[in-house]
Amino acid sequence: MAEVTIIGFPQSTFVRTAAMTCEEKGVSYEIEVAEFGSDELLAVQPFNKVPGFRHGKVALHETTAIGVYVDETFDGPSLQPSSPVERAQMFQWISAACDYGYQSMIRELVFPRVVHPMRGIEPDEELIKAGVPKIEHFFSVAEKTLGSQDYLAGSSLSLADLMLVPCVFYTSMTPEGQAMLPKYKGVSAWLERLSARPSFAATMPPPPPEQEAAE
Repeated sequence: MAEVTIIGFPQSTFVRTAAMTCEEKGVSYEIEVAEFGSDELLAVQPFNKVPGFRHGKVALHETTAIGVYVDETFDGPSLQPSSPVERAQMFQWISAACDYGYQSMIRELVFPRVVHPMRGIEPDEELIKAGVPKIEHFFSVAEKTLGSQDYLAGSSLSLADLMLVPCVFYTSMTPEGQAMLPKYKGVSAWLERLSARPSFAATMPPPPPEQEAAE
């Protein structure tokens, strides 16, 4: 029997982050597929986003909160640095991934380039054109960190890496991402490093169904 339940759909970058966190901690979990607006999702996520989360009587939403809870509740390797500086850097990168990375990579590139054509919608080339420089800037900032260390918050994997890698993975599936990533050697090596982890393979999402996407 699974120890925890993640509510959402596996194509979501945020659901994948929650699942990778469980994989890294050795926590058994199940993904309860729920559509936006469903009673199942709204019961734990009043803002109608994914993921929702349950562990016994504990119900949570917001991926960062879920990650911290799983890391601090269960045994296994710590996913949060003990150093105050590196811990702050972890939260700094989590914030950057959610506030800047997700918007430019997923909303302004992956959705119009990959998801919308699956639904018979023509790509919004103007949106993509506007988004690419933002992604380039994000990668240039990340390169300053990942060009000199293996992970975003020091020498060990943290919740920050697990938050960002699903977005960069989806970006790497687009022609624009394939063109820009080789210019950022540190980011590319980091993606390769994360992709080699068992947690990455175990959470590889299936193609999105018609009504869902990589949220």
